[in-house]
Amino acid sequence: MKPVPQREAQASTPTHVSSTNLRRRRFLLALGAGTATAAAAAAPVAPPVEATTPTDETSQGYRVTDHVRDYYASTRL
Repeated sequence: MKPVPQREAQASTPTHVSSTNLRRRRFLLALGAGTATAAAAAAPVAPPVEATTPTDETSQGYRVTDHVRDYYASTRL
């Protein structure tokens, strides 16, 4: 009986990918891209908002009061 030469162990990376696996990957890629496109197309488009100035002369605008300062203090890390 003649001894059979042994090969060295090679890395376990496949040199080919099955066609079924490629079809599955392409399908999932197309499904994800189609879903993203459909979501973007279905998103409502808001009309542009114009900047308005307060017409009420009694309006004082934004004011930092004690309870607002307390809230800001509670959000600091």
